[in-house]
Amino acid sequence: MYDIAIIGGSLSGLISAIRLSEFHKVCIIDINQEIGFPTNFPGISKDVKMIKEILFEEDISNLYLKENDIGWGMRSEWLIKYLTQLSAKKGVDILNRTRVSNIFTENQFNIEIIGGGPQNNMVISKIIIDESKQIHSGPGERNHTTNIENKNIIKSDNMFSNYFAGIIPTEKSINFNNSILQIERDDGLTEVWFEKQPKEHINWIEIKNCKSPSKDRLMLIDDYFIRCDEIIKQVNQILT
Repeated sequence: MYDIAIIGGSLSGLISAIRLSEFHKVCIIDINQEIGFPTNFPGISKDVKMIKEILFEEDISNLYLKENDIGWGMRSEWLIKYLTQLSAKKGVDILNRTRVSNIFTENQFNIEIIGGGPQNNMVISKIIIDESKQIHSGPGERNHTTNIENKNIIKSDNMFSNYFAGIIPTEKSINFNNSILQIERDDGLTEVWFEKQPKEHINWIEIKNCKSPSKDRLMLIDDYFIRCDEIIKQVNQILT
């Protein structure tokens, strides 16, 4: 039995799992083969000390941090990778390639799962943190089934918007007039975010179309740390 089950390996879910694991038994249930890939948030932080406080120094050196005008650019995929590894080191059970098919309650939550989880296909937990809307759909566009309301289920109230992001060598980057963000990294690459794919031909190294959490703007890494603080506050209120 778990104290907390996090449905969806989002950035805020991973940060929450790491922090909550200090005092609670935690698991993450994620529908995809790799948690957080491809990332659906920009690799930029205005207050990089929050990342430095949670990751090992060796991992931080591999994020390709570079100071930009609006903050510190980094490779978001490596951030997710190192947070996932740290979660496991902290004792968080990670059930990837696992889909929640149903949730029902008795004195606790009984979470029915399909995929790579326990052989009895059931996870039992006192609290659920529902981050399922924060992540990409699984293979075949399948999603977790979490259609249940309960005071012990913590859900995000974020809005979502569609974005296009591309990676290009910094030496070949230009000032895109219609971009939302241009983020330089220390690996010689620049990450560029748009509300929709630009019409002009650009020789991108990588591209992705993603549905990303937003408030009044595209959420930065700092916003996910703030979200984590809100989650932990709600957990503490439920347990007291």
